Amino acid sequence: MTFKFDKQVVIANPIHTSVFIVLFLLLTFLPLIRPPVILCLLLLGGLVYLSMFFGVKFHRADNP
Repeated sequence: MTFKFDKQVVIANPIHTSVFIVLFLLLTFLPLIRPPVILCLLLLGGLVYLSMFFGVKFHRADNP
């Protein structure tokens, strides 16, 4: 089974895509400023939620 990246899924969900990118970049560079742990956990939870959201969307796009 191969993973196919469908651009139409990303384009159809611009808010989710932009939030996913912002969360990913924030979590990548946050260790430089050492924020509170609860903030990191909230951001990580949001990133996991969006990862699952896009996983379901890509799976549906792959299997019509």
